[in-house]
Amino acid sequence: MDTHEFITKPGVWVGEGHMVFSASPEQVKYYTKWTVPPLVDRQINVKQQVEMQGVEDHVNNHLQFTMISETAFNVKIDNELFGNVVGKGVVGPKTIAWEFRGTGAFEGLEVYELQENGDYLLHGEYTSTDHHRTIVDGRIWKKAQ
Repeated sequence: MDTHEFITKPGVWVGEGHMVFSASPEQVKYYTKWTVPPLVDRQINVKQQVEMQGVEDHVNNHLQFTMISETAFNVKIDNELFGNVVGKGVVGPKTIAWEFRGTGAFEGLEVYELQENGDYLLHGEYTSTDHHRTIVDGRIWKKAQ
């Protein structure tokens, strides 16, 4: 993961994009902030906050990345809606991706594609147990110090 700064190096990442929910034809604009601390005890505990346009409450996710190697890692997400869900991730020269499958709470994936300027384009798809689908597209970048 040496070619990537996102998740692997301490810092704050911010981003924006849009979400589409299967229950609604509208696109919802969102903003996100990722706070990435240093690696401690072979794990990285990341805080992610998501603000959606027109929604007063923010979504707070805590992600724990463990078993980190050059090509793979484990990820656990903890949030108020779904509790703890464990998944697997992969690392390529230009991508970081993870998926949650067979968890019971929800299934899905996120793919982050490194751009020439150091930003990442992201695409995510999630399906809940009641078959509601969420599609997320956006961009994140490292916040200037």
